[in-house]
Amino acid sequence: MSTKTTSSKVSNSLFLVRQPIKAASSKEVVVEAVNHVAIIDCSGSMYAELPRIREQLKKRIPKLLKEQDTLSVIWFSGRGQCGVLLEAEPIATLTDLQAVNGAIDRWLKTVGLTGFKEPIELVSKLVATVAKKNSNPFAMFFMSDGCDNQWSRQEILKAVELVSGKLASASFVE
Repeated sequence: MSTKTTSSKVSNSLFLVRQPIKAASSKEVVVEAVNHVAIIDCSGSMYAELPRIREQLKKRIPKLLKEQDTLSVIWFSGRGQCGVLLEAEPIATLTDLQAVNGAIDRWLKTVGLTGFKEPIELVSKLVATVAKKNSNPFAMFFMSDGCDNQWSRQEILKAVELVSGKLASASFVE
């Protein structure tokens, strides 16, 4: 193919112009792996919804995670009732996926009241621990059906402010 522009007169007011277009660059798009953190409300008010949330979470994981991604799951309920169920788990095989699904079914059950501050603070600690081994960005998903009945709004917002600079993205579903 010619690399120069050519023009041919078809009629007095019509020309055919051939203009070569540069080939698109061959830059390869690199998709960065992500450390996903799901925070799930296991308070008593979640009794009816938690079985559906467990099923939706298990269905979404294979679609959400790319090969190098990791998944952490934090559960929470009332004051002093929260913890890390899974910490930066790679899900590379069907066996890994089965183990994660089993942990979700076994442990995400309703417990007590609703407190947002401590699980958000736990995300800060989790990020600090995982970041020592894995420099990929963190994306957090926080799910609850209601209001915190354990901590003041100011205390919760302070915890959110402390974790905000450590996350590439955060979604709160309440």
